[in-house]
Amino acid sequence: MALIDHERRVAQPAPTRRYYVDLAATKPGTPGGKFLRQFWMPVFDGDALPVGQAKPIRIMGENFAIYRGQSGAPQVIAYRCPHRGAQMHLGWIEGDEIRCVYHGWKYDGTGQCTEMPAEEPGYEKKVRIATYPTREHMGLIFAYFGKGEPPSFPPFPEPDAEGVIELRPAINVPCNYLQCFENSMDEVHVAFTHAPGGSHSKIAQDLPIISADETDWGMIRYGRRKDGQVRHTLHYAPNIVRVVVPPLAGMDGVGGWPEIFLCFVPVDDENCIWFATSKVYVTGKEADAYWAKRAEFQKKAAQAPKVKDVVDDLWAGKLVYDDVRHPLLARVQDIAVQAGQGRIADRENEFLGRSDAGIVAWRRILARELRLFAEGRPTKKWKTPPADVVPVMGA
Repeated sequence: MALIDHERRVAQPAPTRRYYVDLAATKPGTPGGKFLRQFWMPVFDGDALPVGQAKPIRIMGENFAIYRGQSGAPQVIAYRCPHRGAQMHLGWIEGDEIRCVYHGWKYDGTGQCTEMPAEEPGYEKKVRIATYPTREHMGLIFAYFGKGEPPSFPPFPEPDAEGVIELRPAINVPCNYLQCFENSMDEVHVAFTHAPGGSHSKIAQDLPIISADETDWGMIRYGRRKDGQVRHTLHYAPNIVRVVVPPLAGMDGVGGWPEIFLCFVPVDDENCIWFATSKVYVTGKEADAYWAKRAEFQKKAAQAPKVKDVVDDLWAGKLVYDDVRHPLLARVQDIAVQAGQGRIADRENEFLGRSDAGIVAWRRILARELRLFAEGRPTKKWKTPPADVVPVMGA
């Protein structure tokens, strides 16, 4: 039986069972689901939804449909037609309205039924389909699934400096969103998880001392290095990290170190989607060179084995972790270790240490808010992140 230093053990959070709320829950009606539904939630890559098309989506344990009208505006609506339950994403887009394929009932962007071909005139005025506020920002489509009016939009500021917006393709990850969000608070893992292949070698030369402070928009985390440099990383409530990262390995440094927003969105309690958008500080000919290099990189990534297939082979022991090389190596490595914790990480049997200070801080914030929801008491009034608080690589 391992010996436990009880003096140090008090610094880690109480086991999950003592919170009497499920930190990983996202379903409607749960404290975690209520917490998440206070915020705008990324739901789709904007460039993956062409004008005139509809798609099914699943967010926080619920199914919806999303479509883009002829005006270019996206709209999230209920998954099924209120007539007889047909799937709405099978329907036709007519202008900014959508028509159900089952019996031709048509709905506008507010959810009002505007046409029922086989029914008495006027009956359509009595029927509505549920709709959800839907907006776009930095290439991502956001929706609001909570009660009442949504918070101000956009949910986070676009960096002021000149540059180009680059949307990185969304990817489905087979685990709960929270362990991915927590990983974004774990700066020390970089020196080990990403050591093979050298994708993050410049920020893994020594191990930082981690601290974190709650803000009115989320949490700011600090990583202090031996030379006095301090990296600032922003964690926007409830599930977004804003951070400066190294260039992708295949880009040969073109475009420098981009500022990226990673969004960890629950599909349900056991699956999530990673959405990523970034600001690359290039303009003019430099931007042209960046996009040319990016096209080369994307071609290589498309020809490489699928990320999830590589991860499956790692989990099965068919590949050796140190030997894996892939255009999206950091993504392979992150998914292998994060989803490798299990669909829902076991937080009751962890031993957390000094390097987990950011994770400890966020769990305390999250547990506090979920307890308040569970008890029906007022919760924190979160604010939109300000434009003048930015991530810092080291200062």
